[in-house]
Order: sequence, then C-alpha cells, then structure tokens
Amino acid sequence: MTKKRIGIIGVGEIGTIKHLTQLVKHSEEVEIVALCDILTERCEKANKDFGLNAKIYTDYKEMCAAEDIDVVHVCTPNPLHCEMTIYAFEHGKDVYCEKPLACTYADAQKMLEAQKKAGKKLTSGTQWRYNTAPMEMKRMYEAGEFGDVYYIRSSQLRPNRLPAYGVYTNKELNGGGVLMDGGPHSIDLPMWLTDNYEVASVRGVTFDKMKNFPEGNQLGPWDPNNFDVEDTAMAMITMKNGAMFYVETAWRTNMQQEAPGIICSVAGTLAGADMVGPGFEDSVRITKMVNGELKTEITSPEAKYDMWDYDMTKWVDCITKGTDPAVLPEQAAVVTRVIEAIYKSAETGETVVFD
Repeated sequence: MTKKRIGIIGVGEIGTIKHLTQLVKHSEEVEIVALCDILTERCEKANKDFGLNAKIYTDYKEMCAAEDIDVVHVCTPNPLHCEMTIYAFEHGKDVYCEKPLACTYADAQKMLEAQKKAGKKLTSGTQWRYNTAPMEMKRMYEAGEFGDVYYIRSSQLRPNRLPAYGVYTNKELNGGGVLMDGGPHSIDLPMWLTDNYEVASVRGVTFDKMKNFPEGNQLGPWDPNNFDVEDTAMAMITMKNGAMFYVETAWRTNMQQEAPGIICSVAGTLAGADMVGPGFEDSVRITKMVNGELKTEITSPEAKYDMWDYDMTKWVDCITKGTDPAVLPEQAAVVTRVIEAIYKSAETGETVVFD
C-alpha cells in the first residue's frame, strides 16, 4: 500500500502532543513529509524529537500546493481554520481541521461546500467522546438501557486550568474563549451520545469574571490586560425532539468536579448515568429502579479507549481505506452553529431559534 503523505500546519501544542504523537504510530500507512509554522524552530524541534525528515515551510499556501502531499492537518488558531482548509481542498488534499471547525457557521458551510467540490475527506477534533465512560454510555443508549433520554448535562468546569500560553485569551486571534476551547467537546458529547444534531433553540450566557485572578493557574499566569474573551459559558440547548442538553464549560472556576475532563450526566425513563472518578472519564455511575427500589452502582468497563488514539486511527483508516472519520464534518458544523448561537444569545439576552 502506498503511504499517504501528510503535511501539518501549526506545530504548536496540539499539533505536537496530539497529531505528531499519534501519526508516528501509523508509520506503515502514513508519512509526515512536511511541517509548516511561522516559527521554524518548532518544525526543527519536531523533526528531531519524532525522528522525521519533513520539509519545513513558513507559508501554508506553498505547502498545500506541493504535489508530494496528500493530506493536510490544520492545527492553527481558530480564525485561520476556514481559509486554510478551503485552500487545501482547492489543491486536492484531504483535511483534518482541529476544533472548532470554524468560528462561524457561515464559514463552516463554506468548508463543507469546498469539501464536496473537491471530493475529499474532512474531519475535526472533538475526540473527547471516545473515552471509556462516554463509549460505555453510548453502548447503553444504543442498547435502549436508558429508555427515552430527555435530559443530558455536559459539564467541564476546570478549577484552575486556563491555557495561558498561545492566543487563547485574545478574541481577535482565537475567535473567542473557553467556548472555542473546551466548548466544542462539551457541546458535541450529548449530541453524539444520542445521535441527535437537530437543534431547535439555544439560550446561553457567558462570563469573564475570573480574568483578574491569574494566581495559582496550573498552566501559568496570564496578563489580564490581554484578556478579552469569556472564561465561563453555560447554555440550554433544546432539541427538535424535545430533549434538552445543558452545557457548562469553564477555564477557571472555584468549583470542583467528581472527575477530570468532561462530566456527562444522562437522564432517561428507564435509567440514568453519569461519569465519576477517580480515573479520567473511565467510570460510569448507573442509577435505575431494581425490584421497586432505586439502586446505584459504579462500573468501570472492561473495554478501554484512548480518545486521541481512537480518533487518529479512524482518520488514518479514512484517508487510506475511504471509510468515515470518527467525527463527521456535518456534526462539527452543527457544533460551530451552536457556539455562534451561544455568543449571540449571551449578547442579546434572547433565545436563538434554529430553522
């Protein structure tokens, strides 16, 4: 089998710890032949650290136009996702674009149109759904063990993990705050879990209450004067079938969750479940009626999943075998639409109704 040749745009945190780390595991199917970053030292370090001999670019257009590249990974700040993805499609590449797919729904639609015109593959990085606990809850849902699911709470409240590095706190450069970071995962998870991306309306609020309290942050201090994004957001997402998803996400809040990562709680007519610690989304607490009494048990499924490994393996299969990626681009576009609606609702104080 001829290896797929991959070029990566953006060799920062996510491009390194996720994309490079996972792709080198698939050396029989893919080869990383190009790295692009305005900071060439990042590319040089990646070549050294991962044992690569990739060509280094500073101009993404030059890299995308190269005939010896089949696939492009876009790991850049969010406002650049749309233009880079479309340019890659125009030059015949498959594209893995990091989350969020785009900063606006209009841009997300442009990306889907460009993909369709190019006849290429596209995915985005909401891989948190592929941890052990979410996968077990997905199995339970598909088996009908929850009954009629009418409410899901998806929560990611970090007590002190605001990404102070990069451009996360700059709206112009990042497109927004926590809604552009943890938000896509928290919004996607309940929709993926129930295979329901049919949104009826969104009501949301955002806060920037913690920007003046950088002390003790696990990911370093930040400059409050360079902080014009939300650090916390909540939203009520009502689906067309009547189900309601409540989403809350925060970088910095004086609250604690029972387990790290995203905590998803499901309420159904036959049973409910949520995720508990001490592991990283690996245990499920199930509550249901048994012989007329309400019982609760905690289970740690035997089948274990690593979200990044699962996601990238599916993507490699997608580009080499023509299968679907783990995250469908149409799903990612809906997530972008919901994010946009939360911002609009927070600004106007009104519910945003979808057509």
